[in-house]
Amino acid sequence: MPIFANDRDLLYLAVGGDEQAARQIIQMLSSHAYGLAYKMLANQADAEDVLQDAFIRLWKGAHLFSGQSKLSTYFYTIVSRVCLNKLKASPKNIFEEFDETSHPVEESSEFDLIEQQNKNDIQKALNSLTPKQRLAIVMWSQEGLTAQQIGEVLHMTKNGVDQLLHRAKAQLRIQLQKGSNHE
Repeated sequence: MPIFANDRDLLYLAVGGDEQAARQIIQMLSSHAYGLAYKMLANQADAEDVLQDAFIRLWKGAHLFSGQSKLSTYFYTIVSRVCLNKLKASPKNIFEEFDETSHPVEESSEFDLIEQQNKNDIQKALNSLTPKQRLAIVMWSQEGLTAQQIGEVLHMTKNGVDQLLHRAKAQLRIQLQKGSNHE
């Protein structure tokens, strides 16, 4: 696979019809972007829709990419905005769409049940956050981005991201303590 001079050249080649460049961009960006969307939306179909929409926006708006940041950071910005828009447009909390009839509970060991309960508690705590807090906490804890990188994606200062993460962590701590007190 050839190495291109920079992300901007690679994107312009892809948009111009170079299939190899397009494949390289999709391969380079898909996995992490899908992971972010799935963690934000907790729904495979919605995450796939977001990823498809984000790639369409990237292609249509390629002329807006200056190359001053990494293409992955720019694409994360697009994915985050599409996720936030999807969350804001949802009339109900999309995390509550779990349908037990389509996901039957299988017999499990006690350890599996405890692990599942912990995941449920964490998901409920994440649901208590604002979409922006949830996005920042997922990018920081699950994707390993720094506050500076999150700031680039969310168009915030590093200090603003630090404050957002601090508030999100405090809210998560409160919600998780509430959950453990009910047992």
